[in-house]
Amino acid sequence: MSWRRIAEVVAREAAYRSRREAERSLRFFRMSGGSMLKYNAFLLAVFTFMSSMIGLSAFSGPEVAYLTLIMLFLMEILMGVLFMALNLQVLVSDRLLDPIFHLPVSEPEIRRALLWVGIYWGGAALPFVLIPGAAVESYLLRDPLILVGAIMGSLIALVLSMALGYLAGSLATRYTRSLKGRAVSTVVWLLVLSVGFIMGPLMDAVSQLYEGGAVQALYMVPPISFAVMFESSGALLSSLLLVLVSYILFRTGTSRFWRVVTRGEVPLPKRPAKWSLSFGFTAALMKEVKMATRTPRIFASIIMYSFIFPLVFIFPFFSEGLPQGFSGFLAPLVLAVGGLGGFSILYLYVMEASGAKTLYSLPLTRGRVALVKFYTFLTVNMPVAILIAAALAVLMPNGAIPALIYLAALSGSALLNSLTYALLLPKEPSHWSTETFGRTLVAVLFLIEGMAYFSVGIASLFLPNGLRATTSLITLAAIWIVDSILLTVSGRRAL
Repeated sequence: MSWRRIAEVVAREAAYRSRREAERSLRFFRMSGGSMLKYNAFLLAVFTFMSSMIGLSAFSGPEVAYLTLIMLFLMEILMGVLFMALNLQVLVSDRLLDPIFHLPVSEPEIRRALLWVGIYWGGAALPFVLIPGAAVESYLLRDPLILVGAIMGSLIALVLSMALGYLAGSLATRYTRSLKGRAVSTVVWLLVLSVGFIMGPLMDAVSQLYEGGAVQALYMVPPISFAVMFESSGALLSSLLLVLVSYILFRTGTSRFWRVVTRGEVPLPKRPAKWSLSFGFTAALMKEVKMATRTPRIFASIIMYSFIFPLVFIFPFFSEGLPQGFSGFLAPLVLAVGGLGGFSILYLYVMEASGAKTLYSLPLTRGRVALVKFYTFLTVNMPVAILIAAALAVLMPNGAIPALIYLAALSGSALLNSLTYALLLPKEPSHWSTETFGRTLVAVLFLIEGMAYFSVGIASLFLPNGLRATTSLITLAAIWIVDSILLTVSGRRAL
């Protein structure tokens, strides 16, 4: 069996498992199965178009072109890390390589297959984040070295992103009792999930070098360093150092990942484990909280989408203050921030995975399931939410009412989403995942909620300051009225 064939089979099996509950696997295979090209075709087309459009910035001069090339280089690395980490952890959590170990396949072939799986899962398309834009800039600036440097830089970026992806993907993603392991895994998953927010600060730092007159410093930053490495000893040293670091990280990441996927069964404890039997709402709530806090990827996702993602919109007002004349806009702003934070309750449903099948054998209503998830969300998130509300009340002028609006919006939105997902659950016992609800439907729900919350803020711009908080309070009342209706409906429907 060819190692390329092993990689193809593993990639197809992972794709099938991610979509089998939605019964759309055959349609998915027609589009993306069967070859490395089909797996990467859509991403390749999107990346090429995006990169080519950004490459047109070369009309503004070589300095702007260099900045955009650096941005595309960083984007390739960050996107590669996200793709690799999220997909490779499937190999660990579902132990997809176990059947292959029983076949007459040599260890080197399986190792090469592991590397090739990363290429299948979007790796082949990653260089097209940088190369098309560099080709456009090279043509416009009549400088072929830009394209040469970009090709070299894109390959190094691919290796570096795969290395970091293997390191992140090798961390435990399943339920674990190890406090140290949970802490490390949660921090790493937070970093992986927040890669999109890293782009802004990184590009600000690079732009400050240019604006501060340190244009020569850009020559030390890839992929520009690869383009001018034969003209500058500093650029050559920077390029060689990046190649060395990428190689070391790649060897380290693949070795660690190999140890994880070949790890045997967990040894039995030396002494009988203590156990107890409990039931009722409190027991269900404690079970949910333990599962959430002991599953690093789920816990990191809740933190990311409950606080970090929404706070990106409000943090500038903490650091810089509200613009003059916008003091009344704080209420609708925190309404949107709290409303978007409640969306992350989806991960508490996904957390059940195959264990959700057991719930169908219990005398549960969908309303009770929704309430357990909602109270779990509050237990995990409220301590930080209260700190944010206190900061609003203390640091912002007249911040007491916005602080209460934030807490009410966060809890109201969480209950609204929990009830919505409870009503959308399948009637038959099944494995719960994002595909249970459909990724398209989840995206549509998020867009509708986001547009609804921010439309209140936009409408508030045309209202007097005194009515902006009133509009937010009316919106909150509507959310809780809908919650009451959905709670009544879901309470009458069995799981």
